[in-house]
Amino acid sequence: MPANSYQPRVFTLPAIPGISSKQIAEHLKLYEGYVKRTNALYEAFERLSGDPDPVVVQDLRRRLGFEFNGMRLHEFYFGDLEGGPQPLPEGWLKESLAREFGDTQGLRDALKVVVARGSGWAIANYDPLVHRIHLNWVDEHHIGQLATLPIIAAVDMWEHAYMVDYTPGEKMRYFDAYWAALNWETIARRAESWRKA
Repeated sequence: MPANSYQPRVFTLPAIPGISSKQIAEHLKLYEGYVKRTNALYEAFERLSGDPDPVVVQDLRRRLGFEFNGMRLHEFYFGDLEGGPQPLPEGWLKESLAREFGDTQGLRDALKVVVARGSGWAIANYDPLVHRIHLNWVDEHHIGQLATLPIIAAVDMWEHAYMVDYTPGEKMRYFDAYWAALNWETIARRAESWRKA
C-alpha cells in the first residue's frame, strides 16, 4: 500500500447508553470499508493513468466523493464520541449556538426536525463568511454537502447506524442516545481551530 494511503482511525469509545457495543462494532466495520475503498480508488487511478479511454477513470472519480466523504463523515461521527459526554465549554462555539439556537439543546431540537424522515446524514456546518450555522441534510455522502463549510457535528442517520439496536420507527431514540454521548469539548476545540484558520 502506498505511503500516502489512508489508514482507519482507531477510536477509543466509552460505553454509550442506548447504543450497544455490537452496534458500534458493526458500524466501525462499515467505516473501515470506506477507508479501504478510498485507497482502492486511488490505486486504480494510478493503474489507469495512461489509459487513453477516460470513461472508466471518470466513473471512478465520481465514486470517490461517496467513499471519501463516507470515510471523513464517520471520522467526525465517531471522533465526537471519544472521551465520553462532556458539556460545551465557554467560548466562541457556545456563543454562536446561543445566538442561533439558545444552546446545544436548541441545536438538538432543530436537528431532530431535520432527521425525522429519511436516511442520510444530518450535519451542522458553520459559514464564516456570514457567521451562520447551517443545518444540512445529506442524502448520500456525495450529494448535498455544503462546499468549503467546516462541520460542527455530523449525525449518521442511515439504518446501519442503529439497526442492531432500533427499528426504523425507533430511530429518534438512537438519535437521542448519540446526542447525549457527544463530547462537546472535542467539538469546540475543532471549531476553534478552523475559526482561526
